[in-house]
Amino acid sequence: MFQYGFEETAAAVHLWCEKDGKRKSEARLLTASGANLCGFSVDGVEYLVPPPPAGSDNRHFGTPVLYPFPGVIKDRKFTFDGVDYSFEPNRGEVFRHGYVSDQKFEVSQPEVLEDGICLRTWIEIRQEHPLFTVFPVENRLDLHFTLKPDSLLINFLGTNLDSRNRFPFGFGLHPYLNIIGPRETVSVTVPMKKWMNLDSGELLDPSVGPADFRKPFSLAGLDIDAVWWGMEPEQPHSVRFHSVQKQFKAVASGIFTHSVTYCPGKSNFFCLENWTCSPNAPNFAANGKAEASHLTILDPGTSASGSVMYIIEDID
Repeated sequence: MFQYGFEETAAAVHLWCEKDGKRKSEARLLTASGANLCGFSVDGVEYLVPPPPAGSDNRHFGTPVLYPFPGVIKDRKFTFDGVDYSFEPNRGEVFRHGYVSDQKFEVSQPEVLEDGICLRTWIEIRQEHPLFTVFPVENRLDLHFTLKPDSLLINFLGTNLDSRNRFPFGFGLHPYLNIIGPRETVSVTVPMKKWMNLDSGELLDPSVGPADFRKPFSLAGLDIDAVWWGMEPEQPHSVRFHSVQKQFKAVASGIFTHSVTYCPGKSNFFCLENWTCSPNAPNFAANGKAEASHLTILDPGTSASGSVMYIIEDID
């Protein structure tokens, strides 16, 4: 029989699952900084890059939440329903990954369930919220994190709170995975249908892309930042860590049509990301690339939801 527990501070929540006094799984979330899942371990193996020391680069760790526009908005602007929207740079000269990754989320007390422990967090952006000036459509994002012995389920709900305007949005998770063991012993599989050319918005055969991850592909020498389209719940992307004989699998619901792989050369991390849309989705959608962009559009008062479950399994 598993037991579940938690600890809370003003900035973070620590969840755990244990049996006979030994920790089976743990999760750590920075609720005061973007609801970032900054730790996820099973059987003592930590799969996420931890937060860096204060004052250093605070981007490349944990699991940043990408909302309401994963990726880069080209030229920091788009037009939707006849309204021109423009954005100030938030990463160098570009506007990238939306606006919640460093924001405080509200949080409820964790709830112990029969088979896990759940933390509910949310951010509500109405006219009085500072983020409303960045993108003036009232909206709310709810995130529920449920830790189980060998997995972590993340549910999201995006809601249009605006009484007049439609809400175009996407949602993504950007886990920075530790490279456990030598790079040549780590392999990635992404059962995509197409590679997305981000210059043209075309969906092309993966064989003409920067790599073909439809079969396990080693991280040795890999240097990549690519977007894939056509993901399905029955065929999740995954990473195999042969040095510990474990597999990290991300099982996503049908709204998550895109997968992103990001691995700078010689980095100590690898990113395998679930997105509901493409980068620059509002502009691609406006230019006739609706299928490739998969932009979600909510009428006033409506919502869209989805889930991603991170599962740790033994390698067969």
